[in-house]
Amino acid sequence: MKFLTALKNAKNDKKNIVIPDIKVYSPKEGDLMHGRSPVEYAKILQAAGAPVISVVTEEKEFHGSLAMLRAIADAVELPILRKDFIHTKEDLIATKEAGADAILLMCSCLERDELIMLYHEALELGLDPFVETHVKEDFELVNELGAELVGINNRDILVLERDDGDVSNTLSLASLAPKNAFLVTESSIKNPAQVRAAISAGADAALVGTAILNAKYTDAFYKMLCRKVSLKICGLMNEQDIETCVRLGVERIGMVVEYPLSVPWNLSVDRAAELRKHIPEGYQACFVTGGTTEEIMKRCDTVKPDLIQIHYKENLDETAEIARLCKERGIAVIKTVPLSEEGCLEQFGCSDITEALSMLARTDIEEILVDPRQGSVVASKKLKLDVSLASKVIAASAKKVVVAGGITADNLGDILAATGCEAVDIMNGSEDAPGHKNEEIIKKILELL
Repeated sequence: MKFLTALKNAKNDKKNIVIPDIKVYSPKEGDLMHGRSPVEYAKILQAAGAPVISVVTEEKEFHGSLAMLRAIADAVELPILRKDFIHTKEDLIATKEAGADAILLMCSCLERDELIMLYHEALELGLDPFVETHVKEDFELVNELGAELVGINNRDILVLERDDGDVSNTLSLASLAPKNAFLVTESSIKNPAQVRAAISAGADAALVGTAILNAKYTDAFYKMLCRKVSLKICGLMNEQDIETCVRLGVERIGMVVEYPLSVPWNLSVDRAAELRKHIPEGYQACFVTGGTTEEIMKRCDTVKPDLIQIHYKENLDETAEIARLCKERGIAVIKTVPLSEEGCLEQFGCSDITEALSMLARTDIEEILVDPRQGSVVASKKLKLDVSLASKVIAASAKKVVVAGGITADNLGDILAATGCEAVDIMNGSEDAPGHKNEEIIKKILELL
């Protein structure tokens, strides 16, 4: 099967497309294989569901080779993209003979006439030309060619990707790609949120190398990158359960930290900081808390989470200030929205939830949480998510919406279908007792995402 055909066939409503990039060395990161065989690594990615793979063959800076590509092509049944500095027709012939199905052509490394020639020669040889852009001007040629497979490199290949690019380059350039092109965001992608952001901006897939290569559990991390719906397992209280969530590919690791009321999952800020050390890059450490702005910010500075969930009685001014201070620290904020008229009136001075959502949209919070467990009933197991209300909030909110409350492996599928939510937060439904998670239940939950 052709490389582009495999990518198009992989598009569906449930998963995002992630192209794993196999490179044995990075000029910025150093050794990436850590003693592993590239061939065995490719087999793991095939088993994890990758529709295609990319292989870096450049020898001097990235320590790749055509021999490595050939060995991988012999070992897996997936179409392969060769990434290298290609300049001649002979390079294309060698690529085809080594078993690749697509070839990378970089606008930043080729003269206009040279790229046009190589583009058409690749098509003649039966290779899919993957045209890589990095700046706005590159799209003049891309559109002139009518290129069907286009990449946006978030880093500068001319400095061998030693810069600190991020997906913002894709966010700003995606709209310039030909309408019928299959668009891939490349480089600097570290977590599922960045994959989703790029795809939301117009990319069809993400090419990810270093983050997967550095992950402790390759298959689980790869599958996590592909999920359209993010999952938080909350109420974690020990290292063993955190390791289980990491091993299974749970994107968001949640802890309750010095919540103002007595709840069975409550941790001290010092204990949360110790547990935070066990959450690796690529996953998101989240703590649930409440109280004064000063108290919450002290906890943030001690634990250093990726995001926090303020889940008590914070009013609009307090919420806005907490979100502003967290944004300065690179911490995202989730705010629980009151679901009753009385709750909205108490926190936001209005009784209409739609008006409250409009007010929150003008703050720096990043997500809204719909959860019937609020205030004094936060520990209740009996409260269930009101699916119709959650759907109303999702429709009215300018922010990403997370749903929670009574969600289990048994009802999650129906909730996803009914709400179309982007994120799920599960606590009671993932454990046998407060703070004691059930691995088999978490596996069932992940199978539904």
